[in-house]
Amino acid sequence: MALDDAERSRIAPYVSSLTDDVFALSGLPEEVIAVLFAYYSRSREDLRTNLAKLLGDQDLDVVDAPRHAFGLASEKARAFHEKWVVGYGHASVAEHAVVHLAIENVSIIASKAIEDLRLASYTEKSTRYVVFDQSSFVDLPELPEAARERYQAACRRLFSTYMTLMPKVSEALQRRFPKAEGSSEGAYAAAIRSQACDLLRGLLPAGTRTNLGLTANARTLEMLISKLLSSPLAEVRRIGGEMRTAALTVAPTLVKYAASSEQRQALPDTVAGALRRVYTPPEEGLSATMVVSQPVRLVRHDKDALERIALALVYESSQPGLHAFGVMEALRNSSQAELASLVASSCARRGPYEAPPRGFEASTMTFELMLDFGAWRDLQRHRMLTPAVQRLSCRLGFETPLELGELGCGEPFHIALLTAQDAWEELEKTHPLEAQYAVPLGYRIRALWTLNLRELFHIIELRSAKQGHTSYRRIAQGLYRTAVSVHPWLKDLIRVDLNDYALARS
Repeated sequence: MALDDAERSRIAPYVSSLTDDVFALSGLPEEVIAVLFAYYSRSREDLRTNLAKLLGDQDLDVVDAPRHAFGLASEKARAFHEKWVVGYGHASVAEHAVVHLAIENVSIIASKAIEDLRLASYTEKSTRYVVFDQSSFVDLPELPEAARERYQAACRRLFSTYMTLMPKVSEALQRRFPKAEGSSEGAYAAAIRSQACDLLRGLLPAGTRTNLGLTANARTLEMLISKLLSSPLAEVRRIGGEMRTAALTVAPTLVKYAASSEQRQALPDTVAGALRRVYTPPEEGLSATMVVSQPVRLVRHDKDALERIALALVYESSQPGLHAFGVMEALRNSSQAELASLVASSCARRGPYEAPPRGFEASTMTFELMLDFGAWRDLQRHRMLTPAVQRLSCRLGFETPLELGELGCGEPFHIALLTAQDAWEELEKTHPLEAQYAVPLGYRIRALWTLNLRELFHIIELRSAKQGHTSYRRIAQGLYRTAVSVHPWLKDLIRVDLNDYALARS
């Protein structure tokens, strides 16, 4: 429907074009945008016409509001969401409302719970660029006073060692790596600081305070808030409530029903009880660190991975009259070399930043990782896979960077982590979940990853790069070697960096 001059003037502040078929929306409340997009499915009119009608009928309370204000949808918009999203379960409508949350002064433990949401974007305070101070840890008021004081003392000792070693390590690095002629003082100082922070981050307790920014749509954010409200950790539940309160100012209808889940709360005990009926785990201790030399272990893989991927690639390029069984029969009659050549051809023109074709998603592998928690903090951000993570503890030992020993700073680092283990053991006896906060990032954790081969390409190529931290570069290189041991045809397709570097993260 053609708009008159008054209608065009009314909607002009909110659309990037009055005529183009592709245009951007801005300045509108998120729930209003969600309603406008929802109208696509039940209105003959285009979006600009519907927007003009809503504004003309004063169905939305954005007409006189300043563009920078928190605009809220009118009662009609709220009623729409109540009926279709809440009442009829058309939750996809809520995906058009986007919420940005700043989340500050939370623990690293809590940040990992928040960042477990797959369909969201995050940016978090870095342990590489920021030097933390003595009080950079969260309090745990839910603990009994004696346990609380023990936790605080453990954190203070770790930060004291961290702050004492920071200038010593920086000076030792400067002696070992003098500034190259022609390099700027600023770039050199930044490289030294980053390397020192990387070497000492293992001293930071998991209760270290961090800040992060989160961007998610209202549908997935509601799922995350429900998960956080169901956590056994008091801090995480509190953050979930605060996130819900903040999100209500942007999407008041779409997240207001986020609540704790009885199913989520009961799940750990339910699964543990079922496990005890079929399996009795051995006592912890002797076997806990027997696989430290194998930070990456293969749990399972598809023996027919090459055939699966070839099928996915060929099927998409085949004629409409050809069915899958015909393609599969042809592939079964092909040699491994022929299949490998077919799969390799799909990557022949892959650019430096391009992913392999989606056909590589047709096969998966499962790995068990054992790595320090600092490295897991980085790798956990890869969410296009299925992770399973054990509780953080001191039972699996810790990693001491070799460079610290070479710089003459290894002993105080080692002593600090052993002392932290003593405090953790006392907390673990009565408060095993809260004891995680006292565990330094240098201690190891186990995780199970199931991922498709396309995501495997991405992780190996990104995390083995020169700029990466030594700890997770080792994991990426281990993933590559392990995958190639069972799928040798991947050897020349994945762009891995197997070299070691000094002062790489500059």
